[in-house]
Amino acid sequence: MEPKISKKGPCVMEMQPGKYFWSSCGHSAIQPFCDGVHNKL
Repeated sequence: MEPKISKKGPCVMEMQPGKYFWSSCGHSAIQPFCDGVHNKL
């Protein structure tokens, strides 16, 4: 699977405390975080 670049540059967000998983494949619908779509590709 080829990685997909979601955005070139910084991504500034206000976040609540918790666990977040970074999307390294770039195919997630909730960029920059992982939604598990890589398991379906």
